[in-house]
Amino acid sequence: MIFSLESTFSRAIFLVVAIAITIIFSFLAFIHSSDLKQNAIVIYLIVMEVLVVATFFIYRNSTTPKIIAVKRLKNPRLQENSFALARLLLKEYDYIRETAAQIKSDRHATVNYFLIISGIFLFIIGSQFLARTDDLVSQLINAKTAASMLIIASIAINIIGWIYFMHLIRLRQAWCDSAAAMNQIKDFYIGNGRVPDELAKSAFLWDNKVTPKPGKKSNVSYYSAMLISFISAIFLLFASWLLSPDAKAGSIHLFSWLIALYHFVFQMTCYSLFLDYKARH
Repeated sequence: MIFSLESTFSRAIFLVVAIAITIIFSFLAFIHSSDLKQNAIVIYLIVMEVLVVATFFIYRNSTTPKIIAVKRLKNPRLQENSFALARLLLKEYDYIRETAAQIKSDRHATVNYFLIISGIFLFIIGSQFLARTDDLVSQLINAKTAASMLIIASIAINIIGWIYFMHLIRLRQAWCDSAAAMNQIKDFYIGNGRVPDELAKSAFLWDNKVTPKPGKKSNVSYYSAMLISFISAIFLLFASWLLSPDAKAGSIHLFSWLIALYHFVFQMTCYSLFLDYKARH
């Protein structure tokens, strides 16, 4: 999750490693340690991996920001009349700016909604544990209906986490689209204005060369995705624990910790998988 996946080779390595680890989990769940009852968790993990990777390959070129070279008006007369488009371009610029601002607002709302959903579920569980003192864990696990409902709810929240995670990725791509569009207008004005190019460029801090890359780490978008991934992994850990025999003993098996850790790493690496990709023009 801390490295980039800009090259085809690095993406291939990631997919090979993910497949290898999934095979190991499948071997442990279905053959070596079938007594852990983790078959459903592994099947769910495989389904989510296939869906996410398939989404990347199907939509990677249509959702990646594209940069188009600005054309210069070589005819002096056309150059003089070119800024009759100024009002239209400025309105377009304002629209793009508002779109970028809305994207940031949507990102915050997405994270908040997921936190609210997760918090409500955790509050329900916590209130039940605090409401009784007579060995509630054993009662909860022995009640098959209650345990099944908690497992289903945990998986459902994990699925919601994946949806919100993909939503954050798409919002990041949309922000980069807006930034590229604003830079496009800047380049047009610079290339077709009467001010020398270098002097005109000095008025702008960002252009397509220095605009933050979509897959940049250590920014708000990345940390928001990390938060959702961490909470999603916790709910997967909880579901795995409820399915395992160790739940009755109140301990968590190593398998559950490993599959939750892998889920977190895989999801955060998918952040780079989607956002480091550059579409072919």
